[in-house]
Amino acid sequence: MRPVRADNDIFGTGKIIDQIWDGIIKAKVLIAELTTRNPNVYYELGLAHALRKPVVLISSNEEDVPFDLQHIRVIYYDVHDPFWGNKLIEKVAENILSAIKNPEEAILFKFNS
Repeated sequence: MRPVRADNDIFGTGKIIDQIWDGIIKAKVLIAELTTRNPNVYYELGLAHALRKPVVLISSNEEDVPFDLQHIRVIYYDVHDPFWGNKLIEKVAENILSAIKNPEEAILFKFNS
C-alpha cells in the first residue's frame, strides 16, 4: 500500500474534488483525522462512507468527534505522551490490517442486497 494525503499529496491540473473522489474510490482503507473538525475531512469521510469504504478514525480528543460519529470506534491519542507517535502508528496499522482482513466490519453501512 502507498499512503496518499488529500491535503498534501494531490497535485496537478484538474479539479481537486475529482482527484479526491478518484483517490477514495481506489483506496483499500482510509484514515480520517478528526482533530480540529476540518469540514473537508468530514465531507471526504461522508464520500467514503457512501462508497462503503473501510475507514479508520483518529482524534486527539473526544470533543472533535461529532455526535453522529461517536458510535464508531475512534483511535484517540495524547500528544502529551512522549510515545504518542509510536503508539498511534501501531494502533492505526493494527486497524488497517483488520480492515483489510475483515472489511465488512470496518464499513459503516451494511446493505442487504
